[in-house]
Amino acid sequence: MTTSKIKIKLGAIEVEYEGSESFLKEELPQLLSAVSDLYAKSRSALEPQPSQGNPNALLGSSTNAGGKPKFEATTGSIAAKLNCKSGPELIMAAAARLTFVLQESTLARQKIIDEMKTATAYYKASYVSNLTVSLNNLVKDGKLNEPSQGKYALTAASLKDLEQHLV
Repeated sequence: MTTSKIKIKLGAIEVEYEGSESFLKEELPQLLSAVSDLYAKSRSALEPQPSQGNPNALLGSSTNAGGKPKFEATTGSIAAKLNCKSGPELIMAAAARLTFVLQESTLARQKIIDEMKTATAYYKASYVSNLTVSLNNLVKDGKLNEPSQGKYALTAASLKDLEQHLV
């Protein structure tokens, strides 16, 4: 039996496991999904409301029905602010819109594609044909997590970096 060790830290949430490799192969996707969901819930619970004078609130934000700040922008306008020039950069712009505007914590591959296509000034068909490679590279580069197969989420570092660029 092979013993494996993994440590996952996402914001204030930290998970450490040492044990059988079979657990990691079979259960890791669900574990990552649960950690990602918990992280997203903890972030939203800790966000100050606009009435508290949040100095880090995104520009152009309004308040949605739940009272949470809501950033309003299209993928095209986010791509413009991020100066997108490649498929991976447009993936990040689409992920930013899905996360900040539509407030989705995990992003299905097809939703990312659909969102990329809305940025007509930036979108190229080759971006979709190279999507698997681009997504894998973004995961390897620490910009996206893959909590379960075909589902992605921005890493904590990416969330912070995008927030800074979009303010």
